[in-house]
Amino acid sequence: MILPLETFRGIFALIIVFHHLKIDTFIQNSRLIINGELVVDFFFVLSGFVISLNYFNKINSKKDLINFQKKRFLRLYPLHILTLLLFVLIELIKIIVNNYTNLQSTYMPFGGFNNVYSLVANVFLLHGWYGWSFNLPSWSISTEFYTYLIFGIIILFFNKKLILIKLLILFSLSIFLANNLGFKIFDNFIYPTRCIYSFFLGVLTYIVFKKTEKISSSLYSLIAIILSLALIYYSDLFYMNFKFIIVPLFFSITIFFCSNLQINSLLYKILSNKFTVYLGSISYGIYMIHFGFVWFFRQFSRFILDIKTDERDFLLFNQYVGEFMTVTFVIIVIFFSHLSLKYFENRFR
Repeated sequence: MILPLETFRGIFALIIVFHHLKIDTFIQNSRLIINGELVVDFFFVLSGFVISLNYFNKINSKKDLINFQKKRFLRLYPLHILTLLLFVLIELIKIIVNNYTNLQSTYMPFGGFNNVYSLVANVFLLHGWYGWSFNLPSWSISTEFYTYLIFGIIILFFNKKLILIKLLILFSLSIFLANNLGFKIFDNFIYPTRCIYSFFLGVLTYIVFKKTEKISSSLYSLIAIILSLALIYYSDLFYMNFKFIIVPLFFSITIFFCSNLQINSLLYKILSNKFTVYLGSISYGIYMIHFGFVWFFRQFSRFILDIKTDERDFLLFNQYVGEFMTVTFVIIVIFFSHLSLKYFENRFR
């Protein structure tokens, strides 16, 4: 385990929480949070790097491939199904509210994005290949699961792995660029393209990492981190899909240099503190659980506390109340993510 990478995983999972929570606070008004969807692409790059680190030379037979995919399935699927059931419950709650109260849900139960077709697609982890539905963050889990399979097949059956990896990256780039040029047919396919492009950038980063001499530099690592955060901050200024092309390149550079940090360096020690590393260990729970909690919190705030929203759909609490609610919400999500890892996720590992 490379501890600084776990820290990134944990902190970026919290950025996703802030991004979806939408309370009018100084934290969530930051462009880093508003543009926080891009940290999902960091997860893709990191996944490609870490999966390669652990499996690049270990998938040598069909049995190895099956075991690899089985491990990925058991890592992703149980919590996905559990959170999916929560969102099915939400749709059932909408039916009760619509039929027995004066309130009406914004979207009809099992309608819009969360229709029966999408429910079936969620069960088979196919929903992310055309968009998102139910538990919004799970679109990335859907695309990643089958990208793992592509990775495993390349490792096992194709000797010239590097050429295929480069071709997949170039293929992804062509889809991004074609969509930028107005080919709307690729609009929904941008979701899996983001995953394939960034994941195999991570794989390529691992190959460079293994083949080059170790370059241990806290300065280079710090510069890469700052540039990555700055690019997220200003990513809304990029034209269409260019942010999905450029920012993951800097994520790759950041992962490369931070993976080479010497353990006695100050930056390594900062990025390896127990709290943020533990956040990394429960980051999958944070990522998958929080969106359901966001839904219940926002309904409670709007209909019980009578909190208004602005044109951006941000909740408008009184001064300091929003900050208190944000901190409380994050603590609750961290607590339940801890329980998820300890009592649920670990059962399937």
